[in-house]
Amino acid sequence: MRIVAKSSVLNSKLNRDFLVRVFPYPFRKVRIMLRVLCLTTTVLLIPWGAVFAEQNPDSKGNAALKYWQAFATLPKFTDAENKIIGDCLTAPLDDTTRKILTSSEYSLTMLHRAAAVPRCEWSMSYEDGVFALLPQCPAARVLASLACLRARQRFEAGQTAEAIDDLLTAMTLGRHISVDGSLIAVLVGYSVEARAIETFAHALPTFTPKTVNDIKTRVEALPPFGTVATALLACEKETLDWFIRKVSETKDKEGLLKFLSWVGISEEKDRNTGSKAAEFLKECGGTAAGVTNFAVETLPSYNKLAKSLNLPLDEFEKEFERESIRQAGNPVYKVFFPSLAKARQSSVRADVRRALFLAALAVQLDGQSALKDYFDPFGGGRFKYAPFKGGFELHSKIKGQDDKPVTLTVGHRN
Repeated sequence: MRIVAKSSVLNSKLNRDFLVRVFPYPFRKVRIMLRVLCLTTTVLLIPWGAVFAEQNPDSKGNAALKYWQAFATLPKFTDAENKIIGDCLTAPLDDTTRKILTSSEYSLTMLHRAAAVPRCEWSMSYEDGVFALLPQCPAARVLASLACLRARQRFEAGQTAEAIDDLLTAMTLGRHISVDGSLIAVLVGYSVEARAIETFAHALPTFTPKTVNDIKTRVEALPPFGTVATALLACEKETLDWFIRKVSETKDKEGLLKFLSWVGISEEKDRNTGSKAAEFLKECGGTAAGVTNFAVETLPSYNKLAKSLNLPLDEFEKEFERESIRQAGNPVYKVFFPSLAKARQSSVRADVRRALFLAALAVQLDGQSALKDYFDPFGGGRFKYAPFKGGFELHSKIKGQDDKPVTLTVGHRN
């Protein structure tokens, strides 16, 4: 899914920057939904929740139905409030923050109820291609950030058990949101879990051994993540099927160019001239049939690359490079596949971050020597340990988006 929904609950610069970083070309070019999805999350979600309730009256058996209630009742935050929510790891715990959390109490209650339900089925359908709406993704980021913000407040108030429940609930939401079948949702799930882990890590030195053991047990019992491979074969492949169908439905060259511009083939600045769409169409032979033929030739790449996603990162990258070379003359492949490698890297960083957290729990219990049993899952060897007054840091050899090693900071530097 190459389109990211924008709602009124996700207006902060931090969240916009996140979407741009996670979805590079062609994702960052495809801004249709960012233009058209101006309704509030509440307006979008209440009807959707009703539809799901009709399809599955057993609401107690599907966590998604309660998540929709949580999303639908989120307050409409101001830009300043959205910034505080976006900065949930560092925002001051002042009166403004308390007001935000008080107004969100019902949504957070529904979040806890949803996370207590093991099964989560979003019943998403992607036959609308790039025009399919995914309002649950930005709403999940906001709700999880609120849970992290309240956890910090509760840690400060000495309500450790309640704070831990908030963070584990946020981590569960990250797992649950990742299984809606879209690549966007998988990446949002990674982001949600990363925030919860960082919030946990800052408070870790204050936990008793019993509390640390309990957290470890509960983290290991969390539901599994959705995978990039599954999303590739679901939403992403279905989007290409939609693309083929829509191209074949165009009546003439003008209509085809207009469609190609609308789905993001053109850069925004070129929408009026359609120059990028015209260039793409020329590369495809100048006809709808040519576009369709190249799209059909792209289809086998989904199954091939989905299988390679289970390989170690270096082997996947080699397979991806080989497939990209094989498809070098295919304009459709170039549009639909360039960000798959970045998605795989995001999954690696998520796995490393989770391993860092489990290693940090062990170090908190047994000291630095506990690292002998914990290995960097992709970087090889053991994590690097760097103590400081009030805590420590663990470093992986894997680099993050900032080109620095993925690091987990336990405690607070004075």
